[in-house]
Amino acid sequence: MKRILIVDNNPVILKLLSTALEKENFQVVTAKDGLSAFDILDSFTPHIIFLDLVMPNINGEQFCQLISGRKELTHTKIIIISGVAAEAHEECNIQGAHACVAKGRQLVKHVVQLAHDIANEKFNFANNKVIGADEVFSREVSRELLSANRHLKVVLQNMQEGIVELSFHGRIIYVNPAAAQLAGIPKKELLAKEFSLFFSQEHQQRLTQALLQARTTPSAIDEDALVLFNDQHVSINFLPVHDKELKTIIAIIKNINKRKIAEIKLRETTEYFHSIFNTVQAGILVIDAETNKIIDANPKALQMFKATKEEVFDCLCNDFVCQIEKGNCPILDEGNITYEGTQEITNSIGQKLHILRTASVSTFNDRKYVIESFIDISEQKTLETKLHLLAITDELTGLMNRRGFIMMANKQLQIVDRSGDKLLLLFADVDNLKKVNDSYGHEAGDALLIKAAKVLSSLRSSDIIARLGGDEFAILVPDSGGDSMDGVKLVDRFNELLAKENSKENGVSFDLSISFGVATYNPSHPCTIEELIDKADKRMYTSKKLKK
Repeated sequence: MKRILIVDNNPVILKLLSTALEKENFQVVTAKDGLSAFDILDSFTPHIIFLDLVMPNINGEQFCQLISGRKELTHTKIIIISGVAAEAHEECNIQGAHACVAKGRQLVKHVVQLAHDIANEKFNFANNKVIGADEVFSREVSRELLSANRHLKVVLQNMQEGIVELSFHGRIIYVNPAAAQLAGIPKKELLAKEFSLFFSQEHQQRLTQALLQARTTPSAIDEDALVLFNDQHVSINFLPVHDKELKTIIAIIKNINKRKIAEIKLRETTEYFHSIFNTVQAGILVIDAETNKIIDANPKALQMFKATKEEVFDCLCNDFVCQIEKGNCPILDEGNITYEGTQEITNSIGQKLHILRTASVSTFNDRKYVIESFIDISEQKTLETKLHLLAITDELTGLMNRRGFIMMANKQLQIVDRSGDKLLLLFADVDNLKKVNDSYGHEAGDALLIKAAKVLSSLRSSDIIARLGGDEFAILVPDSGGDSMDGVKLVDRFNELLAKENSKENGVSFDLSISFGVATYNPSHPCTIEELIDKADKRMYTSKKLKK
């Protein structure tokens, strides 16, 4: 017995055709739409399918696409039965169908005859003629509806949004190309499937809830709570469609994956830069180049200023970091693009800070901003000062060393060159230091040098005194007149200080003895400080010989 499946949404036609075919000893099963027919094919394999073209829940064209390629239907013949055969010749000639019968007065006769011809292998499928077309007449209203349907089809086929029509229970009955592309699955593999199954398990419950709501009112999965469709972020609007007894749901799927990825990257980038801005161990200010006002400051800058963001915001930048008069800003006033330098600032509690400051101009949204960054180098400055002092200080006596003395003496020579004053250079050598070291040890010798430094530095605080090395000292005495008598008086004064020091009970068996030599610097006959030291050294040596 040959098996026949009749698919038509008109119950009268289903009854007429099934009754007539069953009388001819065919086994007949009927379905009211393409979706029901698709389910029937799971347990029933027909030799012939009589298929209505226009019907709800998967039309004839989609049904042919849906079942194409099924091995069990390789030899099944699909016959279109159409009520618009006179108006729609193109629609009747669909891929997968073998013939078409017009719905006219002789429909039952043509269907029965065609069934026998196919069963007996007598029908010629090469002829594309619509059977019974001469028995029906073209209707204007049908042509208009078909025209509107073609326009709608073109629109749906070319929409960027995915359009999916669902049965009342959530099965897919229509898919446009954009939806199939979003899914990454051919259209025929989407039709008749449960829509929610194409989403991850974590999103299926939300899909189910949205679909239940959409049976009566519109619902949506909006951009605040997106779902993933084929690993792409999508928003979905669900719209209920009620047409007499037929109820379906339209799902409009919008792919916002690119925008969502861009938003995520932007948020990550923003969080990344905020993290740097808030944790970097350098003060950062963002300054409006037009108003010179601070519009943002990071925590490190506020910590250095000892101020809150409210106290800094909308203030002029030179109230905090620059602290220079208007007209001297290298960026805002002098027009430089970048700047780097060091300066001293005072914070809100009066604490002075040395900072290394950099600034550059940046443009955002057609508006210029100055980005100031600065680090506290106060400790470094203090260390530099200490290192500088160590470099020019004699470790044993605390006086300047030769390097420091030469540096200070050269500055003093420049002063007297401009003023015309004279000055004296006293060269001093501690007598018998080697003998003390050999007899009493180097600790005693060091003590002797310290005592000499104390005596030599006790005359005037304005004098520049240094230990040049070993047992040699030098004293630069400004504003002293500069003649030889002044030099003699200067030596006499130091000898008095020596005698006073030696008169003290100090627990040692030797006195401190120093030989002196004095040289005068005259701006009218200038010389270098080294030459002046050499002259004073020679006079000291003469004095030492006279002592011996």
